[in-house]
Amino acid sequence: EFEQRIVAFTGVKHAVATVNGTAALHVALQLAGVERDDEVITQALTFIATGNAIRYCGAHPVFIDVDRDTLGLSPKALRRFLEQYAQVRNGQTCNKTSGRRLAACVPMHTFGLSCRIEEVIALCDQYDIPVVEDAAESLGSTVGTRHTGRFGRLGVLSFNGNKVITTGGVVMILTEDTDLAARAKHLTTT
Repeated sequence: EFEQRIVAFTGVKHAVATVNGTAALHVALQLAGVERDDEVITQALTFIATGNAIRYCGAHPVFIDVDRDTLGLSPKALRRFLEQYAQVRNGQTCNKTSGRRLAACVPMHTFGLSCRIEEVIALCDQYDIPVVEDAAESLGSTVGTRHTGRFGRLGVLSFNGNKVITTGGVVMILTEDTDLAARAKHLTTT
């Protein structure tokens, strides 16, 4: 019932409940295709769960600066990083310095402030990098009429004890993709 209420509230096609934010980010990164020794772009201002989830995949976090006004991943800093380090090889975007695949990007909506998610998505689309949106702190936040957590391939909303609505730790993985939702449900219930 809670999943369906989140679907109705956010307008997302699917919401899948799981136990905590780190687990949800970990599963979302796996569903986005992150593998061992990949790199995942994220922001320097974040909770440790983001880095932990990336490391649980065996991947390496790449920390990018945030914008002062949103405290979210800076599209300008992301553009600079991608222009300097991203290179397409064999159909995959890699970090030309480390040689590792740039497998995903995890921007966060800090304290409910929407980051410049549309710009982040546009940049990542240019480099074919999937976005896993950390919307943990942004229940009720929108960009235009669209709820945060719905812009990336997957999004994560938290209901931990310090959030707007609390449930003792439940987190929702959000996606418009029916197959990803089914895989999320399988991974989070087995």
